[in-house]
Amino acid sequence: MLARYSLLESICKELLNTSSEKEEVSIAATLASHYQDLLEASSRASDYADTVPTHLDGGIALSSQHALDCLKDPLRTIRFIKATYQAILESLERFPNDKLELVYAGCGPAAPIILPLLSLFEPTQLSITLLDINTSSIQSVSALIDALGAQDFFRAVHLEDAIQYVHPSGLPLHIVVSETMDKALTKEPQVRITQNLASQLTENGILIPESIDIYLEHSFYSKEPYFDIYKNVLELGPPYLSRDKQFLFSITKGLQNHVEFEFTSDLMSLPTDFNDTPDICIYAEISIFRDQRLTKSKSLISNPYCVTSLFNLRSKSYKLYYSTKDIPNWSYIEDN
Repeated sequence: MLARYSLLESICKELLNTSSEKEEVSIAATLASHYQDLLEASSRASDYADTVPTHLDGGIALSSQHALDCLKDPLRTIRFIKATYQAILESLERFPNDKLELVYAGCGPAAPIILPLLSLFEPTQLSITLLDINTSSIQSVSALIDALGAQDFFRAVHLEDAIQYVHPSGLPLHIVVSETMDKALTKEPQVRITQNLASQLTENGILIPESIDIYLEHSFYSKEPYFDIYKNVLELGPPYLSRDKQFLFSITKGLQNHVEFEFTSDLMSLPTDFNDTPDICIYAEISIFRDQRLTKSKSLISNPYCVTSLFNLRSKSYKLYYSTKDIPNWSYIEDN
């Protein structure tokens, strides 16, 4: 079949050459529109219109339609594509004698992080495995691959829980890509997927994102800039003047593969006066790869998350607790 994925080359090259947020937002809109056209031409709307999420032991996997909506998160989409391109180039240098094995977990119905990049590589360089838990996503992305004539790039397209996936032992795994997360690592199974897949990377393999750094701060949650897919990220305004920013933990490829991940913070003291910063907020800063980053409120996945108001606390200090058991979430523990 004709390799129609080459038609994405001009968009992809323009995307990789963007140098400002304005340019990234513009090309993201072009890419989202192009994907919609491709999906409509290759699949029935019902193949990717599912809106029912899947409850896993470790988080909630997005439905096909909600996964597709993430294309409207422009800086996230463009920077993950840029980062994955850089990671592939880096891996080709690190492993010059290998055909690269890349696993993309939670690919959704469009696999938007990898499909545009195919026009810049050859099937002899790259072997891709797609994972998704939704039948509709697998049907849609499979039809899209066929329509683009890109089958030679794909080792497998699996209907499978990425928390449980085991990569073939005879195939060194060079790159893992997963953006299965919500704000402050709540709800979705990013941490559990990272635990499983990062532990299977070959030595010197690359995890995308490289690091998810979690921070606490006292803020005024309702006054914080907050991105959603119906807003223009360029018009959100400056960050609120929060206080007491403190690093909590990072999720990286060195994460131990235990059944669940737990974190308890050090004891935090309440400010003497917190009328202007009454809320305990958590947010992530994401280092995707090299210079590709997402900072606070620039994306659905870097938005702040409010644990509770300081006015709800009866004591003068507290600890924060995070767990991936069942559905990842934050809570607080008051000091007695």
